[in-house]
Amino acid sequence: MVNLEHKLTVDDLIIEYMMYKVKNGYEPKFTTSEFISFLYFFEIKMKVEDSLYENEKLFKRFFERKVENDWSTTDFITGKKDIKSHMEMEYSEKDKDFVISANYKLGDYDRSVINTYFMNKAKVTEIRNIIDEFLSNQSKRKIDESIGIEEKDLMIGKYFSAEIITQIWLSHISKQIEYQMWPKQCTDINKYLFDIELAEIIGVKSIKNELIELYNVLSKRIAILYKQDENLKVTSYQSSYLAYANYELLIQGHEDIIKTTFGPYKKSLNIDLSALAFTESHEIDGVYFEDDDTEVKTTTLSVGNDNAKKLVRNIEKICSTN
Repeated sequence: MVNLEHKLTVDDLIIEYMMYKVKNGYEPKFTTSEFISFLYFFEIKMKVEDSLYENEKLFKRFFERKVENDWSTTDFITGKKDIKSHMEMEYSEKDKDFVISANYKLGDYDRSVINTYFMNKAKVTEIRNIIDEFLSNQSKRKIDESIGIEEKDLMIGKYFSAEIITQIWLSHISKQIEYQMWPKQCTDINKYLFDIELAEIIGVKSIKNELIELYNVLSKRIAILYKQDENLKVTSYQSSYLAYANYELLIQGHEDIIKTTFGPYKKSLNIDLSALAFTESHEIDGVYFEDDDTEVKTTTLSVGNDNAKKLVRNIEKICSTN
């Protein structure tokens, strides 16, 4: 019987190496020298087809192949190619090397070869274990919260943070309403959490302090990430690799409160700093959805809308008096 299993190529390995770094919290980039070191390390343990050890030549060949075969579509009427690369290659004076970076096009499609349809599952696991071993001494990605931030960037962070805590508030009180512990007409966060703290009046747990703390943390983190990437995207959808990695980075240390609202089978969160837009989706009759047949409501808000501005003013007033 002919063995039809796909043989691992160096192009496959480049994609898988980037995917692994992004999905596991490492910097979503690497120098060509880093990859060549990894390739030598990897080939001690497993054979790779079509290897090339000249840094620049290897990656120029990789990008040429990807543009030709995977990262372009052809308009059959005009015959023109639309090229949408999922990774970038740029020379860095700081590193004195070419740097390969993931972008927001990187997703499940790029990993289509390295999966159980084309390759034995045990081999896929072995490939990822070797990558994990090589990366074990690398530091994972962190947000340096000590760096200075311009007020305009911080204000954008505050507006997006206000939208996030509003959704957490709405999810929280929807549960209270379900348990008949909260009046269903009292959903406005500004009116019933900050103008008056209704929870204290009716004797239920208030999450006001938790939301204020989260607001302050997320405001600064979003501003820092925005300073580093003006096209910043953040999503709770795992299939969008870089945007989801940004989400995981953003919520570090506050996963418990955020994941009560956002995540698989819950509300979805999408932030697009290039469009200055916040998008939230949920099932019409609740917050859970899992398939295309579910009726889903999607709300897209421009950053700094009137409700967000009012919420930011309320929180800032409290923070300034404490």
